[in-house]
Amino acid sequence: MEWDANLYDRQHGSVGAQGDDLVERVRAVIEARAVGAALRILDLGCGTGAHLDALSALGDVTGVDSSPALIEQAQANHPAANLVRADLCALPFKDAFDVAFSNAVFHWMPDQVALLQSVAAALIDGGMLVVEMGAEGNIARVEAGYTQALRQHSGDYSCQFCFPREASYRRLLGIAGFEVESLEVFDRPTQLAGGRAGLSLFAEQFFARSLGLYHEDTREAILDDFERACESDLWNADAGCWTVDYRRLHFTARKVRSVRRVGGASQLNVLGT
Repeated sequence: MEWDANLYDRQHGSVGAQGDDLVERVRAVIEARAVGAALRILDLGCGTGAHLDALSALGDVTGVDSSPALIEQAQANHPAANLVRADLCALPFKDAFDVAFSNAVFHWMPDQVALLQSVAAALIDGGMLVVEMGAEGNIARVEAGYTQALRQHSGDYSCQFCFPREASYRRLLGIAGFEVESLEVFDRPTQLAGGRAGLSLFAEQFFARSLGLYHEDTREAILDDFERACESDLWNADAGCWTVDYRRLHFTARKVRSVRRVGGASQLNVLGT
C-alpha cells in the first residue's frame, strides 16, 4: 500500500496524539532501569515522525518505516532524526535496542509471527516492547458499513488488518520469547477530522487498496453508500464529525529469551483471527 503522507498528517493526527501515553510508558521503563547511559529506542512504524521528538528526550532514537513517502516526510519534519526504511518483519538490526515502541502500526502486519520474531531479534535480552494496536472488534462498525457499500456494487471486503483477541496475542508474545508485563483491551471512540468528509477521507487512506480496484465514478458511489451505511451509528451531528469505533490492545512485554524460529504455530490458530 502507498501512503499519502500529507493526507495522513492532515487527517489522522489524532492517531499520533493517542500514542502520547505510550511515550509515558517508555519513560516509566527507563526510570525503572535507572541506568546512566542513554537507552537505545526503536520507533517501529515511525510514520511521519509524530513521536520522534518526545522519544528523543528519553534516549537515542532510530525511526523505521517501510513507506518511502512517510520516511521522506519524517525526515523533512525532523532533519536531525536517524531514520531507516525497512520492512518491520525483516529488520536489519541484531541485539541493537533497549526499547522498541510502536503506536497503531502492528495491526497493519499480516504476519504477526514474523513481526514479533524480527522485533525480538532487534532487542537486547531484557529489552522492552511497548505497543498499542487494534484489538478484536476495532472499527467493526466501519468495516460492516464498508462491506455493505461494496456489495451494492457487486464487490466484497476482506479485512486486511490483524485485530487479535487479548488471550491469543498474549500467547503469541510468549511463543516469540516475550514475557508480558501488562496487557489491556479498551474502547477508544475517536472523532475524525474533516467534518462530513472525514469518513470518506478515512476510507481513502485505510481502504485504499480495495478502493483502487474500482473506476473513479464507482469509487465515489461506494463512498456515498459507505457514509449512508454508517450514518446512524457513527455520525455525531452535535459535534459535526464522524466517531470511529476504535478498540485497542495496549501492552508492555520484556524479551526473556531468543527464539530462532517459531515452529508449528499456525498464524490463524495463534491469533484466532
